[in-house]
Amino acid sequence: MLCPFLFLWILLRRTDSFSVTVPSSPVLAVRGATALLSCKFDPDPDISNLVITWQRQENTQVVHSFYYNSDQLERQSPDFFNRTALNHKELAEGNASLSIANIRLKDAGYYLCIVSSNKGTDRGLVQLVYEAFYSEPRLSILFKPTSVIVQYEMEGYPKPEIMWLGSGGQNLTNHLEVSSESDGGLYYFKSSYVTQSPEFNVTFMLKNPAAHQELQRRVNLSYDGNMSSNTPVVVLSLFCILLLFLTGVLLWLYCREKRR
Repeated sequence: MLCPFLFLWILLRRTDSFSVTVPSSPVLAVRGATALLSCKFDPDPDISNLVITWQRQENTQVVHSFYYNSDQLERQSPDFFNRTALNHKELAEGNASLSIANIRLKDAGYYLCIVSSNKGTDRGLVQLVYEAFYSEPRLSILFKPTSVIVQYEMEGYPKPEIMWLGSGGQNLTNHLEVSSESDGGLYYFKSSYVTQSPEFNVTFMLKNPAAHQELQRRVNLSYDGNMSSNTPVVVLSLFCILLLFLTGVLLWLYCREKRR
C-alpha cells in the first residue's frame, strides 16, 4: 500500500531538485551585436525528452523552442526569425543559453527560459538591456554679432548625462540647450553652449553609464591682438584670399594650355 506513495514522494523529490540557473543581473546588449542569454540546468545525457522554450515575459511571444531533438520554430515570433540559436552540442551538458543576433531596441525586456527534462521542470527570468555607444561628437561653431554658439551633435542610446565645464572646472550646464529625438533605436542629440565672449575655453562631457562610456572634448578659441565682434569679417577675408589664389592657379593653367 505504501509503494505508490513512496514512488510519488521520490518523483516529487526529483522534480524539486531540478533547477534552472540564469544571471541575477541584467544582460547588456549593444545595438547590432549578438546577445547571449545564459540559461543552465541540471545536465542529463539523455535529451530525447528535453524541451526548451524561450519566450517574452511581457507578451508570451515564443522566441525559440526545442523538442524532439531539434529546433521547433513554427510558433516562433516573426520578430526573431533567423536571429536565434541554441548550442546543440552543449544541451546534454545542461546549457540552454540562447543567442540573439542583430540586437535592436524592441528586444529589450524580460525573457523566460523554461526547461523540462527527465529530471524535472524549472524556469528562469533573464533581463536584456539595450544600449548603443554614442558616436564621435561632431563640432560646429556659429559666430553671431553678439554671441558665439558652440554645438556638438551625436547619436546613441539611452539618454546620456551631458555637461559643459569652464576653464576653471565650473559647471556651465545652466547655459545648456539639449534637443533629442528617438529614431531606429538611437537618440539624436544637439548640445549647445552659448557665450557672449569671443574668447573661451570650455570642455564638453558626455556620460553613458549603461554602456560605461565617457567622452570629453575641449574647445579653446582665442585671438591675437585686439579682436572684437568682427570675426565674420576675418573669416570672409581669409576666404577671399583663398579664392584669389585659386583663380590665379586656374588662369595659369589656362594660359599654359593655350600656348600648346
